[in-house]
Amino acid sequence: MSAGDALIGWIAAAFWCVSIALLLLSVAAALVQPWLAERRARRMDQPPVSIVLPLKTMEDGFDETQESAFTQNYPQIDVTAAAQETASPALDHIRAIFARRPEVPSRILHSTAKFAASPKVDNLFAPFTQAANDTILMKDANVLLEPDALAEHMRQLNDDVGLVCGIPYCDRLDNFAAQVESAIINNSHARMLYLASALGQGHGVGKIMLFRRSDFERAGGFSAIDHTVGEDNAMAKAMSRIGKKAVFSHRPVRQILGRRSFIDVYQRQMRWSVIRRKEELLSFLAEPICQALPAVVAAGLAAPLAGMAPATAVVSTFGLWLGAETLLSIAKGWQLSLAAPLVLLVREALVMVVWVNAWITEEVVWANGRVRVRAAPPSAPEQEG
Repeated sequence: MSAGDALIGWIAAAFWCVSIALLLLSVAAALVQPWLAERRARRMDQPPVSIVLPLKTMEDGFDETQESAFTQNYPQIDVTAAAQETASPALDHIRAIFARRPEVPSRILHSTAKFAASPKVDNLFAPFTQAANDTILMKDANVLLEPDALAEHMRQLNDDVGLVCGIPYCDRLDNFAAQVESAIINNSHARMLYLASALGQGHGVGKIMLFRRSDFERAGGFSAIDHTVGEDNAMAKAMSRIGKKAVFSHRPVRQILGRRSFIDVYQRQMRWSVIRRKEELLSFLAEPICQALPAVVAAGLAAPLAGMAPATAVVSTFGLWLGAETLLSIAKGWQLSLAAPLVLLVREALVMVVWVNAWITEEVVWANGRVRVRAAPPSAPEQEG
């Protein structure tokens, strides 16, 4: 072995060791995080909450996920749906849901704001500024809330906490593309979020966001989040500037995938990846260390140092990764498939293509339109009627 080959082998061996250590640590963190996070869930009172449902496109299971906001075992809630359209299938369905749930105060707001980099932020301006209560829970359309979800998340909104988010996991995977996206979210992403939470760190993950409007306004309000499509991460940073933490709840967030197309999966992952490059560069740079494919390649390159055939090292590393993620899925009750080895292969190829392309991409697809991930939009309006 030449000196150059030996150097490559040692670098690959170091990369492999770090990657496998992160895999095992993150799996362990995913198992203990609920217990660790629940220890800080100290809030006992249940203030009235305004639940906000931003509407755009119809998601699989739309009626069930949206109606779950009305079935909370919580003393006082109201529900506001917001849409930029005046007529759409989503609005038709939400009106039917409201009619079925007359016991919960509800309304629809037409959002006309056009000031933010993100269409979602424009859509949230009206319901956030006009919410009846100071405490607000925003949930995405494909999030299914268990009846005790709001009460459990509220336990995390302590005096020193400004934003409560939940670590998402995917359910109801109705085709292969949905299984691939679930493998990205449940394993690649969730494992690292669990690790961050277990280490005492929180980030903005916008499947749900529970916060006080008074804290949000003190942190800069919409002026603090209007510049980016990653409004959840921007809100977490804004809260930290006023001494309020962002935390992950002890309860995960269940999102219904249903059927997905590979182009939709690619576009979503591209959007999130470019946001991470723009907003969390160090985390973005470290992503290959958290993926199976680079670890498998590193194992093949480092194998001669251990007197092992490269093929043996490659297969062993792939098997270790697949086994660790499979055991985690079983422990968490996440949906599994007999196609898991193929899902892992396709996931790794897709994730690495996304990561490479994210270096040169500035515009991403959001709700069938193209937007710049980060911009310098005009200031938010003072009020919307």
